[in-house]
Amino acid sequence: MKPTLATLLLPLLLSVPSVARAQAAAPSDADRVTARALAHEGYEAQTHGDYAQAADRFRRAEALVPAPTLRLGLARAQAGMGKLVEAHETYRHIVRGALAPDAPAPFVKAVDDARVELAALEPRLAWVTIDVVGPPESAVTLVLDDAPFPAGGLGTKRASDPGQHRVRASAPGFEAAASTFVVKEGEATAVSLSLRALPEGVAPASPVAPPAGESSVGLPPRASSTPAGKTLGILLFGVGTVGLVGGGVTGVLASTKHASLIGSCPGGHCPASTQSQVDTYDTLGTVSTVSLAAGAACAVVGLVLLLTTHIPPNASPVTAYAGYLDAGVRGTF
Repeated sequence: MKPTLATLLLPLLLSVPSVARAQAAAPSDADRVTARALAHEGYEAQTHGDYAQAADRFRRAEALVPAPTLRLGLARAQAGMGKLVEAHETYRHIVRGALAPDAPAPFVKAVDDARVELAALEPRLAWVTIDVVGPPESAVTLVLDDAPFPAGGLGTKRASDPGQHRVRASAPGFEAAASTFVVKEGEATAVSLSLRALPEGVAPASPVAPPAGESSVGLPPRASSTPAGKTLGILLFGVGTVGLVGGGVTGVLASTKHASLIGSCPGGHCPASTQSQVDTYDTLGTVSTVSLAAGAACAVVGLVLLLTTHIPPNASPVTAYAGYLDAGVRGTF
């Protein structure tokens, strides 16, 4: 049943502290005014289908001035959000609450309405039975929808909100598992998780989110890094490759310069006008020779390290590359 604005905001609702409060001190005028405003916001939010805001406003108002009318608004908002288990308990709290003989009429009506709505809600509750196969029940740690699941609830029919849920189970010496399941209003379902025993000395892996109805497996181990010897070998091989490429390029330039000087230097004697070209030729020849020698040495040492250093099967791949104008290595070190 939908609440009426008159029921929620009736001044009498917030003006009888002897009935509405369990605390020793009566609510202040500020408490009553604030609770009245919160009740109005809760009613408006519920009218527009914003049950989350309605529940928040009714909960705050009831904390200031406890009254069955405000608690009834909270129960209706909880039911609107699909939190049937919470709504069930809120309704029961209203029904079981004692009213004074001179309780105002709105309070009496709120209790009567709660009793009727509670009876209509009970058949809508969903139920789930969770079992864990493998470890002893006392060793199992269970989490349902990110909240701890009491050990006493294993293997027993447990009230649940309808919808999709996720359960995770773990135990010392066993591989953790997880599963998702869906339960509808008024229906019961059973979920069973099988935990496999781990070999001695193997740590359990954390469960990952599985497809609906399937158990999870652990995440793969993180790949190890490349050994130091292998990394040094790749670096030396890369440097050697750069040296060989550079030596080859300068060698080609030196040969080209030499060809251009042959016509200008008959009998191997060059005139003074060609001295700058001769110096360039000598420089290119020296650079080419040094680069080729150093590059060859680095490449040989790097290749030896690459061939003699063991690399784990799960190490990240590292490769060398060389181009016309650049060279280097790729990968994770």
